[in-house]
Amino acid sequence: MWTTPHPSPDAPPDPELERLIQRDRASLLYSMGSSSVFVTIAVSAILIVVVRTPELSPGLYAWYAGILLISAIRFVDMFILFPRLRQQAFDGRRQIRRFGAGTMALALLLGSFSWLFFWRLPPLSEAYAFMVFFAMAGGSVTVLSASFRLIVGYCAAVMLPGVAFVLFARPDDGGRFAVFGIFGFIASFVFARRTSRTVLNGLRLTRWNQVLTIRAEEERKTLERVRLDLAEANATLERRVAERTSELAHEVAERERYAEALGRLASIDPLTGLSNRATFNSRLAAMLGGTAQSPSGVALLFLDLDNFKQINDLRGHEIGDQVLRQTAARVAAAVDGRGDVARWGGDEFLIALPDCDGDAALRLAGNLIDAIRPPITVGADICRIEASVGVALYPDNGQSADIVIRAADVAMYAAKREGKSRAKRFDPALAEDMADRYDLEQGLRDAIRDGQFSLAFQPIISARNGACTAFEALLRWMHPLRGAISPATFIPVAEQSGQIQRIGGWVLEQACLAAAGWPDPSIAVTVNISVAHVLVGNLMEDVEHALAVSGLPPSRLKIEITETMFLHDAERSAQLFDSLRRQGIGILLDDFGTGFSSLSFLGNLPIDVIKIDQSFVRDAGRNGYATIEAILSIARALGLQVTAEGVETTEQNRHLVELGVGSLQGYLFSRPMPEEDVAGWLRARADALPRLPPVSAFAGT
Repeated sequence: MWTTPHPSPDAPPDPELERLIQRDRASLLYSMGSSSVFVTIAVSAILIVVVRTPELSPGLYAWYAGILLISAIRFVDMFILFPRLRQQAFDGRRQIRRFGAGTMALALLLGSFSWLFFWRLPPLSEAYAFMVFFAMAGGSVTVLSASFRLIVGYCAAVMLPGVAFVLFARPDDGGRFAVFGIFGFIASFVFARRTSRTVLNGLRLTRWNQVLTIRAEEERKTLERVRLDLAEANATLERRVAERTSELAHEVAERERYAEALGRLASIDPLTGLSNRATFNSRLAAMLGGTAQSPSGVALLFLDLDNFKQINDLRGHEIGDQVLRQTAARVAAAVDGRGDVARWGGDEFLIALPDCDGDAALRLAGNLIDAIRPPITVGADICRIEASVGVALYPDNGQSADIVIRAADVAMYAAKREGKSRAKRFDPALAEDMADRYDLEQGLRDAIRDGQFSLAFQPIISARNGACTAFEALLRWMHPLRGAISPATFIPVAEQSGQIQRIGGWVLEQACLAAAGWPDPSIAVTVNISVAHVLVGNLMEDVEHALAVSGLPPSRLKIEITETMFLHDAERSAQLFDSLRRQGIGILLDDFGTGFSSLSFLGNLPIDVIKIDQSFVRDAGRNGYATIEAILSIARALGLQVTAEGVETTEQNRHLVELGVGSLQGYLFSRPMPEEDVAGWLRARADALPRLPPVSAFAGT
């Protein structure tokens, strides 16, 4: 239904009405312009016959061949392509542009006649050509009346080249032709403006009359339905009064239920069938008003789906809507009538539970998370979704509905910050944490621009010969007020606020630029990639940009990923990293052993290197070496290299080398260093390497 009451100039534009008008304009141009193709061919042929001379004939025929070629293309467009297109809801603006391209191409070729041939034509032939072009320009005012710009462009392309020729090439006797041409162009411009406005207003009024007719019919049907409903209600009431006076009370009750049903239709969310925000607020206010008789108060659960945006972005909004519908049904089933459930907006849901304490609310929150977790099937797509839930209590966490909702919202974000797919009860300290998180978000927006980010580089050492084979790039943030901020603190904030792609792209570019300047061209750089960066969908573009800007060979770039990368869209992630490997970029699986690794899972991953998490190295004395040995056996079977992180002691170094670890990384060899120290460290390492004992006996500082 359109929103404007009438098509007045002051009314806001109606997008649907404008689309219909654009289609009408395109249809009018194509219908009126179809005959112009044949007219142009015929007129051009007559023109050639009249003005040709033996010396001009080859050029005239070539020019006419161009006319025929463009006309043939326009013939296909007008009589074959466009009739097929009209059977569906086509883009009118696009078709007008396509029609205009063909029209202007033909007009430019017509206008070129004067510069190609006037200089060798006798005055009479030249005057005849003038008259032909002026006539064709005049005719375009009617044929192209649906597009004022196209009329002006056509007239200018056809008339002005000839005017310019006689004005500059024949200054003595061409003045009259020039004046006549300029006057004709101006007259065409004025007439075209009036004609185009008249046609456009006619199209607009026609379409608007259709709108009014549809609305009038809809209102007539509505009034008829209301009349029939009232007649039926009156008949029912009269019959029941006549039958038995005692049935009056029952009739009133039925009518009240009917009114309640109508009110419910206006109070639900159309997508999920749950209560909408206004209805929920009204019911919550009534619920809070009755807590004087309830010792347990009211519990409020704020539920937000984790990573739902990726489903919308990658699968489309239609599948996203289906996921929301099924998720809403699961939430309602888990609540099972114990409270009121509403869709708050987007992928957020609110649940109000009367007579509910904090422990019971947390149990229900856990049940909600478990109910949402199973995969959702939409056609051929399987979507996995999880949820984070915040819990707040009235009156413990606020004296009004708004405050309690805000408290539950804060608790929900705290749950997301702690790892998502969990429930969190509100604590006053969380409000301070959220304020701190907001400050971090704002600071991240300016960190790159203000030069607050930097990279530190930690070497990776070959266990075979002690040489440095790569550096891992580690992001550092020096805040102007808060000082150094740990990546463990700001990376989750960057992911949740949607800034990780921008930051990740910067890290890739700076790491590649730094590596390109190292004295040893064989040393690679490894860069950690966030799951959120992959889900955004432009990691490949960021990698290609970084390599292009730096000139770094792809073989010197290594990407570090984690097992959780494949939890969200395993097939798409595997294809992405397989594409990177085909370019020569190495893929490292970081923190191996801390996730959900399995032989079948690991064997299908597009990776080259496993990085053993430092926790296994640090706790090697408590069965850690046995675990590392098992990981090495798996890696050998799969043909993968192994790097051990967190090597800090000579004892750890010796054991790892004896077990067969290929590369080592840790404070034993070097702490992360600024970019400017890398070249000096490499030179010092190269000078000292011949004097150093084997890596198994290396006792670094």
